[in-house]
Amino acid sequence: MEITKNAKLKKAISEGGIYKSLFQHHPDAIYVMDTQGRYLDANPAAERISGYSKEEFIRLGRETLFSEHAEQGRAYFERALRGETPNFEVEFCRKDDAVFHVEITYIPIVADGEIVGVYGMGRDITEQKTVRGKLLECEALYNLISENAGDIITFTNPQGICEYVSPSIYKLLGYEPREVVGTPIGDYYIPEEVKPGCSENPSEDADLLTGRFRHKEGHYLWFETTVKAVRNAEGQVEKILGIGRDITERKKMEERIRASEKQYRLISENSLDFISRHSADDQAVYLYASPACRSLLGYEPEELIGMSAYDFFHPDDVFLVTEYLQANLAEVGMYTVSYRIRCKNGEYIWFESSGRYTYDENSGAMQEIIAISRDITERKIAENKLKVSEQRYKSLFDYNPSSVYSFDLEGNYVSLNANLARMTGFSRKELLHHSFTSLIEPSLLEKTLTHFHNAKRGIPQNYETTLIRKDGSLIDISVTNVPIVVDDQIVGVYGIASDITESKKYVKEIEHLSYQHSLILGSVSEGIYGLDRDGNVMFVNPAGASMLAYSQEELIGVNIHDSIHHTKADGSDYPDEDCPIHATMLDGLSRLVQEEVFWRKDGSSFLVEYRVNPLYDKGEIMGAVVVFTDITNEREIIRAKEIAEQAARAKSEFLAMMSHEIRTPMNGIMGMTDLLLDTRLDDEQRDYADIIRESSDALLQILNDILDFSKIDAGKMTLITEPFDLHAVVKSTLELFAPKAAEKKLELISKIEPDVPHLYMGDASRVRQVLVNLVGNALKFTDSGSVTVSVESLAAVNSKPVLLGFSVADTGVGIPAGKLDHLFQSFSQLHPVLNRKYGGTGLGLSICKRLVELMGGTISVESTEGAGSVFRFTLPNAQIKKEETEEEQALGEEQQDWMISRLNSRPAPLKILVVEDHPVNRQLFIKFLEKLGYGADIAENGMEAVEAVTRTEYDLVFMDMQMPVMDGLQATRLIRQLLPAGRYPAIIAVTASVRPADKEKCLESGMQDFISKPILFDEVKRVFREWGRKNRESPDQ
Repeated sequence: MEITKNAKLKKAISEGGIYKSLFQHHPDAIYVMDTQGRYLDANPAAERISGYSKEEFIRLGRETLFSEHAEQGRAYFERALRGETPNFEVEFCRKDDAVFHVEITYIPIVADGEIVGVYGMGRDITEQKTVRGKLLECEALYNLISENAGDIITFTNPQGICEYVSPSIYKLLGYEPREVVGTPIGDYYIPEEVKPGCSENPSEDADLLTGRFRHKEGHYLWFETTVKAVRNAEGQVEKILGIGRDITERKKMEERIRASEKQYRLISENSLDFISRHSADDQAVYLYASPACRSLLGYEPEELIGMSAYDFFHPDDVFLVTEYLQANLAEVGMYTVSYRIRCKNGEYIWFESSGRYTYDENSGAMQEIIAISRDITERKIAENKLKVSEQRYKSLFDYNPSSVYSFDLEGNYVSLNANLARMTGFSRKELLHHSFTSLIEPSLLEKTLTHFHNAKRGIPQNYETTLIRKDGSLIDISVTNVPIVVDDQIVGVYGIASDITESKKYVKEIEHLSYQHSLILGSVSEGIYGLDRDGNVMFVNPAGASMLAYSQEELIGVNIHDSIHHTKADGSDYPDEDCPIHATMLDGLSRLVQEEVFWRKDGSSFLVEYRVNPLYDKGEIMGAVVVFTDITNEREIIRAKEIAEQAARAKSEFLAMMSHEIRTPMNGIMGMTDLLLDTRLDDEQRDYADIIRESSDALLQILNDILDFSKIDAGKMTLITEPFDLHAVVKSTLELFAPKAAEKKLELISKIEPDVPHLYMGDASRVRQVLVNLVGNALKFTDSGSVTVSVESLAAVNSKPVLLGFSVADTGVGIPAGKLDHLFQSFSQLHPVLNRKYGGTGLGLSICKRLVELMGGTISVESTEGAGSVFRFTLPNAQIKKEETEEEQALGEEQQDWMISRLNSRPAPLKILVVEDHPVNRQLFIKFLEKLGYGADIAENGMEAVEAVTRTEYDLVFMDMQMPVMDGLQATRLIRQLLPAGRYPAIIAVTASVRPADKEKCLESGMQDFISKPILFDEVKRVFREWGRKNRESPDQ
C-alpha cells in the first residue's frame, strides 16, 4: 500500500509541471516528505536558508536537522497526514552553526483523493522575531502578530478559477480558504488595477503586480503579488501561481512619503532655514541646497552643489565639527552642532545645524546626510553677553566682600556665598533650605520678620539686626533686602549683609576719640587748622588762633591764604597757585615747608615751619590740614649755632695750619739738637743743648695738647681698637719718667694686680697719653715722697674682669677743696703762683677726661691739700682669647728680635730717595740716615721724585706732603701708574699734619706708612725695621 503511494508521489514529482515553478522560485524553503517523514526533495531556498546542499538535506532528514524539536515536528507531521495544514515555529541550526528562527507550514499532498506526502514550507523569521522581541513584551501581542503574518499563496487554472489558497488568506482578507477555492480569483480585486491572468500572454518570468484586493468585510487592501505561469512539458500553461503580500501599510507610507516630499519641497523652497543634502562620506558634498542659502550666505544653490561643506567652515571649527560628527553619527545617527561658516562676501556667521543620516532600505548602507541649518549669530552674541553677565554675577556673588544670599518666600536660604557661611560659622549645607529666623537674636526677631515681609511685598529694606553665630557669639549686621521679581511675580528675596560689629565698636571709639582730639587740639602748642576745597577754614585750634592773633570764630569760614599767607617775607605778593597748601589740595601729596612767613591780624609777621596733609573723603580730596610752629626763636638759635660752628671750623683750620707751620721749624730744631747731643760737647755746651731739647719737648707737648683738645672739642677724635700689652704700656710709661723721678729723688712705684690681663683691646696710644699726663703731673707737683701707679680689676663676670681701675697717687702739694670742681675744665689753673712755678697750659686734665670718656670710662680725683692727690680712672675690659694673644705675642717678639738683630748688624745696601723741599729737613734726614749707615738721593719736589724713581729702582722713598710744583700725593699716584707692580718702592709719607683724615689720604694714594714732623730718630729707625727689606728679603733671610 505504501509502495503504491510512493509510486504515485514520485510520478507526480517527476511530472513536475504542477509544482516545478513554485518549487524553484518560492523565496521560502520548500521540501517534500513521504508519509514516513523522509525528505524526498528540497528547493534552492531550502539550500540557501539551511546552508546544506540538497543531497545533504535529503540525507540528514527531519529527525537530524530538527533533532531538538523532533517530538514537536512529529506531532505537526501527524496532523498534516490527517489533512490539516499546521503552522509552527522552531529554532534551526544552520550548517555554519548559526541559529535562526523558522516558521514552518505543513501542507498535505493529495493525489487521487488520498494523502501521499507532505509539503514543508519554512520561512526565516529571525528578523521578525528580533523586532517582535524588542517591540512587544506581552505574549498576546506576539500571538496577534503571528496569526496575521504570512503571504497568501494561490493556484489558479488558466481560466482564473482558484484551485488552492493558503490559510493565511483568512488572516489577511478574512476568507476561509474553502470560500475562495473554486471561485474566480478576479472576484476579489479591482480589475482595472490588476491583470486578470496570464493566459492571454503568458510570461516565462514571474510578473510583479500591484493592486487592491477586497476584504471579506468590504474594504480593500493593497497587495503586491508575484504571478508565475506553471507550464507542462509541452510549454502550455497549466496553472498560475500567485504569491500575494499585504503592502497596504507600505502604500500608505509611500503616500505619506509623497505627501511628505511635496510638503518637504514646499517647506524647503520657502523655509528661512537652510536645508541641504550631503554625501555621507568625509567630504559632505552638497547634493541639494535650498534657496535660503541666497539670503543667509549669499550663494546661489548651484554654486554650492558639488562643493564640500567643510570648504566653507571656519578653519578653527573644521576639526571640532568632524570629530563631533564622527562621534555622534556613529552612535545615534543624528547630530546638532554649531560652527562658523563663510559667506560669499568673506564674512563668517554662526550656523546651528541639525541633521541625520538616511539609509538604503535593502543594504542598510548610509546614503545621505540631511541637514537643517539656521543663522544663530545674534543668538551667539547674546549668549556671549549672557555668559559674561552670568560670570560677572557669579563673581559678584561668590567673591563679594559682603555676605550675599537669597530666600524663598518662606524665608529659607536658596543660595548664599562663602562670606555668609564664614560670618555665621555655619557651612553652606547647614544653611541651605533652612530658615534665617533661627539665626536672629530672639529680641529682634519680630522686627526682622517685619522687614522680611515688607521685602516680599516689593518694598526694599535697609536695617540692622543681630545674628547668633554657630559658636553662640553675637554679631551686629547691616542688611539690605530687595524682592526677586520674575515675570512680574515676586518669587523670593535677595539680600546683602555686612558684619558691622567692629564698625559699631569703632563708631563708639571714634566718638570717644573725637572728644579726646578736641581736648588735644585745645592743649597742643602747635597751630592746627583745616581747610575745605576752596581754602576756607573749617576748624582751627586755640594755639593756632592765638599765634595768628585772631579768635577762633574770626577765622572759621574765611579764606586762609588771603588772611595769613598773602605776602612773602620780602613783601612781594604770594599768588595762591604758588602756595604748597594749594598744591597739596590739587595733587594729594603731603608737604613739609621748613621756613615761611605767616601774617598776624595786626599786620606783623613771624617765621613758621608747617606741614600740610590732604583730607580725603571717599577717595576724593576734600581739603587739607596744616600744622604750623613759630620757629622765630629756633631760627635765631640755629643761626647762632651756625656762626659758632663756623668759628670752631675756623679755629680748627687755624690750629691745623699753625701746627703744620710750627712743626716744620720744630723738625729742624729738635732733629739738629739730637744730632748735636751725639757729638763731642763740653759740659756747658751739653747743658745748653739739653735745655734746647727739653724746651723743644715742652713746646711740642703744648702743641700736641692744643691739637688734641681741638680735635676732641670738634668731635673728630677717633680711637684705634687693636690688641696691645697693657702691662708693657704701664711699664714703658714709668720707664719714660724714671730719669725725672731719679733726678728729684722720688720713688716711682708700679702695682698691677695678678688678675689684670696682659693683652687688652683698645687704643694703646690714648691709654699711654692719659697715663703720661697723670704721671707727669704727679712728678711735677711732688717734691718728695713717691708716685704710685696701680691697675686692678673692679668688677668681674664668670671670674673674668669686665672693668679695670687705674690710679696715680702722689705725695705732692695736693689740691685745695675749692679747686676740685674746676680741675677738669679747659685751661684750668690751680693758682698763678703754682702756674709760674710748675708751668702748663691747663689742658692736660681736660684732655684726659675727654679721652677716658671716649674710651667708655670715668675719671675722678681725691686730694688733701699738703698731703697729695689720687687720680683714678676706669676703662671697660675687652680682653682677647689667651691662645690668640700668646700666639701674636710670640710672633711679635720674634719679629722684634729679628728687627733688632738686623739693626745691630751691618746695614744691608738699600737705595733710598728723600723728597723734601726744606733744606734744613733735607739735611736732618741725611744725618739720620748716615747715623744708620745709609746714604740717600735727594729730590726737592714731587716732579723730581717721579723722574728719579723712573730712572732708578729705589727700596725706600721718604715723601714730603707739601711741596712746590707737585705735592707728595700727586707724585705717589703718578709713580703707581708709571711703574710695574714689581718695582713699587715703599713710600713713607713725611707730614706736618697729625689729622687722621690727612693720614688716610696718604694711605689711599698708595703710600705704605707715614711719620709726623718733627721727625724723631726713633721713628726713622721704626720705618727701617718695618719697611727696610720687605721688598727684597723675607725674615728668614
